[in-house]
Amino acid sequence: EADVAAMSPRLRAAFEAYADGVNDAVANGALPLPLRDRVEAWQPWHSVAAFKVRHVLMGQWQHKLVNGVLLARIGPDAFSRLETRPPLGSPLAVPPDGRVSRLLDSALGDIAGHLGFLAEAEPGSNAWAVSGRRTAHGGAVLCNDSHRALDTPNVYWQCQVSCPEFDVAGATFPGLPGFPHFGFNGSVAWAITHGDADTQDLYIEQFDGSRYLTPDGWAYATVREERILVRGDYEVPVTTWATRHGPVVHGDPADGTAITLKWVGTYRPNRGFECLLPMLTARSVAELASAQQGWVDPVNNLVCADTAGRIAYQCRGEVPVRSGPGGRRLPVAGWDGSCEWTGSVPFASLPRAVDPDVGFVMTANNTITDASSPYISYTFSQPFRAERIRSLLSGSGSLSVASLAGMQADTVSWAALAWIRVLGGLGPFADSGAEAARSLLASWDGDLGAGSGAALLYACFQRALATGLYRPLLGDRTWKWMASGVPAPTTTLVRRWLANDTWELLGGPTPDANVGAERTERVLAALPAALAAAWASAAEHGGADPGLWRWGDVHQAARVHPLAEVGPLPAVPMGGDADTIQAAGYGWKAG
Repeated sequence: EADVAAMSPRLRAAFEAYADGVNDAVANGALPLPLRDRVEAWQPWHSVAAFKVRHVLMGQWQHKLVNGVLLARIGPDAFSRLETRPPLGSPLAVPPDGRVSRLLDSALGDIAGHLGFLAEAEPGSNAWAVSGRRTAHGGAVLCNDSHRALDTPNVYWQCQVSCPEFDVAGATFPGLPGFPHFGFNGSVAWAITHGDADTQDLYIEQFDGSRYLTPDGWAYATVREERILVRGDYEVPVTTWATRHGPVVHGDPADGTAITLKWVGTYRPNRGFECLLPMLTARSVAELASAQQGWVDPVNNLVCADTAGRIAYQCRGEVPVRSGPGGRRLPVAGWDGSCEWTGSVPFASLPRAVDPDVGFVMTANNTITDASSPYISYTFSQPFRAERIRSLLSGSGSLSVASLAGMQADTVSWAALAWIRVLGGLGPFADSGAEAARSLLASWDGDLGAGSGAALLYACFQRALATGLYRPLLGDRTWKWMASGVPAPTTTLVRRWLANDTWELLGGPTPDANVGAERTERVLAALPAALAAAWASAAEHGGADPGLWRWGDVHQAARVHPLAEVGPLPAVPMGGDADTIQAAGYGWKAG
């Protein structure tokens, strides 16, 4: 409601017209007759709420919560060995005390129990644009595949809106006017990937009755009563609490401690939707990129191309500037002032590229810039999808529309190709299973197609290698929890640990040869056992004859539905994994 109140008259009129259209459709038969009188009238703030609900789940808060529990369970020494890069700023935080540890564990239960399939934590989107200077037909090409969870119904909606002022087609967000993520207005086409930006902080707050502790002493929390209307004509009363940082999202203040969330999407009236209207009428990539000024959340990598053959990249969104780096990985104390928001990164300082000389722009949720300032995020997706895209776009040759569009279905893994080279230079191993696995993988082409037997073995090898590297470090109980995928960020964190620990061995550059050598030594020592375990696991999944193994027999896309009782939806055999352009990640739990 605060966001709607802060809208410009023109934008608010668009949201009001959208609400009128929804209500008119319902009144005129869009829903079965028994439901028409039971549906609450759509209001402009419902559009804002629908967008926020889906995107609050894509930030860093789930990662910070899991990291906090992990630190409490295994201690700072082991935790420091699992970092994706050297610590930034001050040393690691002291592990939370027992009370806070229980609070964090309880919060994880909230994620698993209440968010369900909405707890989306691993981006897998790709986008690239190629300048007309590099294409066979002389026009720019924009490609995008937005890998969200396989929701049914989908989180995106393909549509076209035409009027005298504009004609735009694309994939919009159900319930929201405009085309915030994907569209083409006749002059400019645009698409986004998730920027993985750090736009959320979790604060552990100390409460004493209705008061909470601040650097200046005790202050009174905002306490409000809400009513949840439930089918069956009854209400559930809910008491909500908020501190200077934001709402309490986990825990009960009556217990003395609780966790609050500060998020750019809600900490003040959000005027980011003002960008939606100028996007509809932009006439060039530069104009579209400039129109992103004021966008708030989520922080995106926006890639665009125009009919003049030009391309551009723009990082868009509000990125907080903080008083200290303590909250980059973990929840922080809310009472000591060590991690307060002091401003936002100016739009002019966000990374941008217009028609670069290389002839393409690309993004795969990878690191946005190597500059230390502005700080955007502590961690990004593992680099393998980006490396594959770059390898296909690099060079000076002309690229066809067919080849560029075909990249979206590419199931060749850059990491797998690197493993083929590594394993080809090793062995033979004494263990027959390890040697059989090494030999088969060394002669593979790195394509994780659904019909590939070697792809099944490779997936088993990746899982076995992760288990061999991290179970001894974490202990059986914590490794089982990390491999479970509940909550969702555990799967993502393991994947990023493995990418970092194998980066140097697979040929990735490193600024610190000593660290790279230590990591490589650990991975090489774990290879024989991992290969032997992978061979046994592949045989368990596919049978004794490797010639009959098929990756798609065990790697299948399973859709989910918010109304699970409607019955299971059919699973579809899929190629690829989390490191291929056709992003199709899987968990670490055996089975």
